[in-house]
Amino acid sequence: MKIMLFLSLLFSPLVFAGHHSESKDEQIIFLLDLEVIEGKENQVDDLIDRLVANVKKTEPGTISYEYYASSEDRIFLYEVYKDHDSAEFHVDSFMQGDLMPIFVDTFKVVTFEVLGSTTDELKEKMKDFTQDHRPKTDGFKR
Repeated sequence: MKIMLFLSLLFSPLVFAGHHSESKDEQIIFLLDLEVIEGKENQVDDLIDRLVANVKKTEPGTISYEYYASSEDRIFLYEVYKDHDSAEFHVDSFMQGDLMPIFVDTFKVVTFEVLGSTTDELKEKMKDFTQDHRPKTDGFKR
């Protein structure tokens, strides 16, 4: 019994050493800076409305899916997914969906950052759009 008590005291600091990950944050964030392709300005609003409605209706793991306009020809897209599976579901849905060809016909992707831990499989699926995947190194949320 004394040995068990000793071992539990000896190894208990190791249990608490991971206190920095007390709330496991599995969110995946997509940040896209988009340029409207010349001559496609008139289809942007309708396309965005359709994309937002589709994601809202079919992707329950999407926490945030928001478009911001800095000008007529520049759009920023902010996407937050509950976890890796939700992000991968979004990518699969987008790649197989009817709106993907219209999206690539309307927007040129200027930058596309993926924040959070992603698998090689997801990176492979996204390689035609981005290779910029950034795992979190430190930080907190309130």
